[in-house]
Amino acid sequence: MTNSTIKKDDILNSLSIVVQGPLYDWNIVQTAQLISQWRSIFPKSKIIFSISQSDLIIFEGSGIIPKLRIVRIHRNNIVFQDALALIDKFCDIVVMSDSAIVLPPVKSGLRENNCNLQIEAAKAGLRLVDTDYVLRIRNDIVFSDTSLIDYYIDNYNLPRGKYAALKQRVLISEFFTLNPFTFEKLPFHYSDWMHFGLIEDVKKLWDVPSYGIIDATYYQRNTYKKGSGPRENTFISRYAVEQYLAITVFKKFFHNIKLDYHNDTASINESLYILADNFIISDFTKTKIYFAKYQHIMRHNNINIVCMTHEAWKKIVFNAEKNINIQYLFKKEIEIANKSLKNNPNNEDFPPPKDIMTKIFFKILIYFLSENKKNKLKRNPKKFFADSKNSITKRFGEKYISSMGL
Repeated sequence: MTNSTIKKDDILNSLSIVVQGPLYDWNIVQTAQLISQWRSIFPKSKIIFSISQSDLIIFEGSGIIPKLRIVRIHRNNIVFQDALALIDKFCDIVVMSDSAIVLPPVKSGLRENNCNLQIEAAKAGLRLVDTDYVLRIRNDIVFSDTSLIDYYIDNYNLPRGKYAALKQRVLISEFFTLNPFTFEKLPFHYSDWMHFGLIEDVKKLWDVPSYGIIDATYYQRNTYKKGSGPRENTFISRYAVEQYLAITVFKKFFHNIKLDYHNDTASINESLYILADNFIISDFTKTKIYFAKYQHIMRHNNINIVCMTHEAWKKIVFNAEKNINIQYLFKKEIEIANKSLKNNPNNEDFPPPKDIMTKIFFKILIYFLSENKKNKLKRNPKKFFADSKNSITKRFGEKYISSMGL
């Protein structure tokens, strides 16, 4: 490891923000608010808004939109007009991405798969970047300050091994970079919420063709791998979107890695070495993210076991060259996951208790709770029971939490 040579001002003076996503009546106000925040915290950066789909603005095919204009049906909506004016004011470039259509859901019970819209919007925005560094990010996420850059500088130069493919590490989200040894055995599932790093590296991460309908409907014709868990058995698609992006990119560098289907574990170790050598896992308590859509997920009891935390990532970084069984590094997390999966295979926040006395007690408890306390119990039973001042409730709660592995 060499001494860090990157200075924060050097990044700030050569940084573009690529904000990507759709623009509709239901998100135009939030999009304007977040783009205003980007301009506030990065006054010198180029802001590029890459729109994947919209029925709110006038455009003639793909390409740069010189001036944002609202469609006739919304011309008398002052709120929409003001929001659009802010987007136009604070963005240096607005671009409409190339056409793409949605695919069937990745899993049963989810909405349609927007993988190809993501790909085209990322490419359209990144093509217009002429700075050394870029932050490519969803248009429903924002940071509260520039601390993500300090965090990047503190971590980018940690040791790298033989799986380094990118010129420099890229910062990604801890949510949903999955730990493939715990709840879902999904190697190469690196979060695509954001990418921060050198433009040449971020471009490589989106240098992929469109995802095809045959792969998108793979499990309509193929059986699941024997021993697949209940969560893995909900897949319709051959891969999660994140897996498709990662395996397509890194297969170009490492021809022997393998991912024939979503829970193919043939290259599970390699997937974590690639993660360690090419990325930095964020710690959102330090980089100060705001993401309204997933606030509840971030507070989930087992989220730090489902996903790869910064500390878990560092375990791999500092042990990759020591011939240590990588699975051993996550022995504690695996034990917790196995216990939880046994008692709660569907990963419910508040699964029903198994013993009859606890069931009866919970029925009585829920009957007397206020609506707010019911919601707290269902959302985070561990915290609810920890905060309880009633000794009987606390005792039943501790027994329940322990027995269910929550």
